[in-house]
Amino acid sequence: MGSVSTDGWYDETAYSTPEDALKKMTYPSSKMHKKEFYQEEQEILNHICGWSHVMNKEFNKSIEPGRPFYLFEDAMTYDIYGFTPRGGFLEHFNETFHYFSNSKFEMKDLEVFATSKDTGYATMMQRLTGGVSDDGKPFEMTYRITYILAKVDGKWKYVHEHVSFPVSMADMKADPTCTIDPLKAFRGIGS
Repeated sequence: MGSVSTDGWYDETAYSTPEDALKKMTYPSSKMHKKEFYQEEQEILNHICGWSHVMNKEFNKSIEPGRPFYLFEDAMTYDIYGFTPRGGFLEHFNETFHYFSNSKFEMKDLEVFATSKDTGYATMMQRLTGGVSDDGKPFEMTYRITYILAKVDGKWKYVHEHVSFPVSMADMKADPTCTIDPLKAFRGIGS
Protein backbone atom coordinates (compact mmCIF):
# COMPACT_ATOMS: atom_id res chain seq x y z
CA MET A 1 0.00 0.00 0.00
CA GLY A 2 2.77 2.45 0.76
CA SER A 3 3.47 4.92 3.44
CA VAL A 4 1.14 7.88 3.84
CA SER A 5 1.04 10.54 6.51
CA THR A 6 -2.26 11.81 7.78
CA ASP A 7 -2.21 14.81 5.45
CA GLY A 8 -1.94 12.94 2.13
CA TRP A 9 1.81 12.91 1.55
CA TYR A 10 3.39 9.70 0.24
CA ASP A 11 6.83 8.16 0.11
CA GLU A 12 8.11 6.04 -2.76
CA THR A 13 6.51 2.84 -1.46
CA ALA A 14 3.03 4.16 -2.27
CA TYR A 15 3.54 4.15 -6.03
CA SER A 16 3.84 1.00 -8.12
CA THR A 17 2.13 2.16 -11.34
CA PRO A 18 1.25 5.46 -13.01
CA GLU A 19 -2.39 4.69 -12.13
CA ASP A 20 -1.46 4.55 -8.43
CA ALA A 21 -0.09 8.07 -8.72
CA LEU A 22 -3.17 9.37 -10.55
CA LYS A 23 -5.53 7.87 -7.93
CA LYS A 24 -3.66 9.70 -5.16
CA MET A 25 -3.88 13.13 -6.78
CA THR A 26 -5.99 15.78 -5.05
CA TYR A 27 -7.09 17.32 -8.35
CA PRO A 28 -8.05 15.83 -11.74
CA SER A 29 -5.28 14.24 -13.79
CA SER A 30 -4.41 15.37 -17.29
CA LYS A 31 -6.27 13.89 -20.25
CA MET A 32 -3.05 14.12 -22.31
CA HIS A 33 -1.54 10.77 -21.26
CA LYS A 34 -0.97 8.52 -24.27
CA LYS A 35 -1.41 4.75 -24.03
CA GLU A 36 1.50 4.17 -26.41
CA PHE A 37 3.84 5.75 -23.84
CA TYR A 38 2.58 3.80 -20.82
CA GLN A 39 5.84 1.84 -20.47
CA GLU A 40 7.85 5.07 -20.52
CA GLU A 41 5.59 6.60 -17.85
CA GLN A 42 6.17 3.50 -15.73
CA GLU A 43 9.92 3.89 -16.19
CA ILE A 44 9.78 7.59 -15.25
CA LEU A 45 7.75 6.71 -12.16
CA ASN A 46 10.34 4.07 -11.23
CA HIS A 47 13.08 6.70 -11.64
CA ILE A 48 11.28 9.13 -9.34
CA CYS A 49 10.56 6.44 -6.75
CA GLY A 50 14.20 5.38 -6.91
CA TRP A 51 15.21 8.99 -6.26
CA SER A 52 12.81 9.14 -3.32
CA HIS A 53 14.29 5.93 -1.92
CA VAL A 54 17.80 7.42 -2.16
CA MET A 55 16.62 10.59 -0.43
CA ASN A 56 14.92 8.61 2.36
CA LYS A 57 17.38 5.76 2.88
CA GLU A 58 20.81 6.64 1.51
CA PHE A 59 21.47 10.41 1.63
CA ASN A 60 22.05 10.23 5.37
CA LYS A 61 25.26 8.30 4.57
CA SER A 62 26.38 9.86 1.28
CA ILE A 63 25.11 11.82 -1.74
CA GLU A 64 26.91 9.37 -4.06
CA PRO A 65 23.81 7.18 -4.70
CA GLY A 66 22.04 10.28 -6.06
CA ARG A 67 24.49 10.84 -8.90
CA PRO A 68 23.05 8.29 -11.40
CA PHE A 69 19.71 10.14 -11.42
CA TYR A 70 21.13 13.19 -13.23
CA LEU A 71 22.72 13.82 -16.61
CA PHE A 72 25.14 16.31 -15.09
CA GLU A 73 26.65 17.64 -18.32
CA ASP A 74 23.21 18.63 -19.63
CA ALA A 75 21.29 19.31 -16.41
CA MET A 76 20.21 22.76 -15.30
CA THR A 77 17.89 24.02 -12.61
CA TYR A 78 15.78 26.93 -11.53
CA ASP A 79 15.54 26.29 -7.81
CA ILE A 80 15.48 27.89 -4.39
CA TYR A 81 19.15 28.83 -4.78
CA GLY A 82 18.67 30.59 -8.11
CA PHE A 83 19.65 29.46 -11.60
CA THR A 84 22.25 26.80 -12.28
CA PRO A 85 23.09 26.65 -16.00
CA ARG A 86 24.27 23.66 -18.00
CA GLY A 87 27.83 22.85 -17.06
CA GLY A 88 27.29 23.94 -13.44
CA PHE A 89 24.92 21.32 -12.09
CA LEU A 90 27.56 18.88 -10.83
CA GLU A 91 29.09 21.60 -8.64
CA HIS A 92 25.59 22.59 -7.46
CA PHE A 93 24.83 18.96 -6.61
CA ASN A 94 28.10 18.55 -4.70
CA GLU A 95 27.64 21.75 -2.71
CA THR A 96 23.95 21.61 -1.84
CA PHE A 97 22.48 18.11 -1.88
CA HIS A 98 24.20 16.98 1.33
CA TYR A 99 22.00 19.49 3.17
CA PHE A 100 18.99 17.27 2.47
CA SER A 101 20.40 14.31 4.39
CA ASN A 102 18.62 12.93 7.41
CA SER A 103 15.22 14.22 6.33
CA LYS A 104 12.01 12.50 5.34
CA PHE A 105 11.19 12.99 1.65
CA GLU A 106 7.52 12.84 0.61
CA MET A 107 5.50 13.57 -2.51
CA LYS A 108 1.98 14.78 -3.25
CA ASP A 109 0.05 15.09 -6.51
CA LEU A 110 2.70 13.19 -8.47
CA GLU A 111 1.88 12.96 -12.18
CA VAL A 112 4.32 11.54 -14.73
CA PHE A 113 4.17 12.17 -18.47
CA ALA A 114 6.06 10.59 -21.34
CA THR A 115 6.20 12.87 -24.35
CA SER A 116 8.11 10.38 -26.50
CA LYS A 117 10.01 7.12 -26.06
CA ASP A 118 12.96 9.06 -24.61
CA THR A 119 11.60 12.31 -23.13
CA GLY A 120 9.14 13.12 -20.38
CA TYR A 121 8.36 15.21 -17.37
CA ALA A 122 6.80 14.99 -13.93
CA THR A 123 4.99 17.48 -11.72
CA MET A 124 4.38 17.25 -7.99
CA MET A 125 4.71 18.82 -4.58
CA GLN A 126 7.66 17.64 -2.51
CA ARG A 127 8.32 18.03 1.16
CA LEU A 128 11.36 17.48 3.34
CA THR A 129 10.62 17.17 7.06
CA GLY A 130 12.64 16.52 10.17
CA GLY A 131 15.93 17.30 8.46
CA VAL A 132 19.13 18.50 10.00
CA SER A 133 21.67 19.98 7.61
CA ASP A 134 25.37 19.18 7.70
CA ASP A 135 25.95 22.31 9.79
CA GLY A 136 23.51 21.03 12.45
CA LYS A 137 20.64 23.37 11.63
CA PRO A 138 17.15 21.88 11.43
CA PHE A 139 15.14 22.50 8.27
CA GLU A 140 11.79 21.72 6.79
CA MET A 141 10.37 22.82 3.47
CA THR A 142 7.57 22.15 1.01
CA TYR A 143 7.94 23.14 -2.61
CA ARG A 144 6.50 22.63 -6.08
CA ILE A 145 8.68 20.87 -8.61
CA THR A 146 8.70 20.03 -12.28
CA TYR A 147 11.29 17.61 -13.62
CA ILE A 148 12.21 17.17 -17.27
CA LEU A 149 13.78 13.81 -18.05
CA ALA A 150 15.58 12.22 -20.97
CA LYS A 151 16.33 8.56 -21.58
CA VAL A 152 20.05 8.21 -22.29
CA ASP A 153 21.68 4.86 -22.97
CA GLY A 154 18.54 3.12 -21.72
CA LYS A 155 18.33 5.01 -18.40
CA TRP A 156 16.15 7.95 -17.43
CA LYS A 157 17.99 11.02 -16.14
CA TYR A 158 16.92 14.41 -14.84
CA VAL A 159 18.02 17.12 -17.29
CA HIS A 160 16.09 20.03 -15.81
CA GLU A 161 14.27 20.80 -12.59
CA HIS A 162 12.25 23.81 -11.61
CA VAL A 163 11.64 24.25 -7.89
CA SER A 164 9.34 27.00 -6.65
CA PHE A 165 7.54 28.43 -3.66
CA PRO A 166 4.47 30.66 -3.81
CA VAL A 167 5.00 34.33 -2.97
CA SER A 168 2.68 36.69 -1.14
CA MET A 169 2.56 39.57 -3.60
CA ALA A 170 1.49 41.99 -0.87
CA ASP A 171 4.80 41.75 0.98
CA MET A 172 6.90 39.82 -1.60
CA LYS A 173 7.74 37.07 0.89
CA ALA A 174 8.17 33.47 -0.22
CA ASP A 175 6.24 30.79 1.62
CA PRO A 176 8.46 27.70 2.14
CA THR A 177 5.41 25.77 3.35
CA CYS A 178 3.45 26.31 0.09
CA THR A 179 0.29 27.27 1.99
CA ILE A 180 -0.41 30.53 0.15
CA ASP A 181 -3.63 30.42 -1.82
CA PRO A 182 -2.75 31.74 -5.30
CA LEU A 183 -6.04 33.64 -5.54
CA LYS A 184 -5.30 35.42 -2.25
CA ALA A 185 -1.63 36.16 -3.02
CA PHE A 186 -2.51 39.48 -4.67
CA ARG A 187 -4.71 40.78 -1.88
CA GLY A 188 -3.31 43.80 -0.13
CA ILE A 189 -1.32 45.02 -3.14
CA GLY A 190 -1.57 48.76 -3.43
CA SER A 191 -3.56 49.15 -0.20
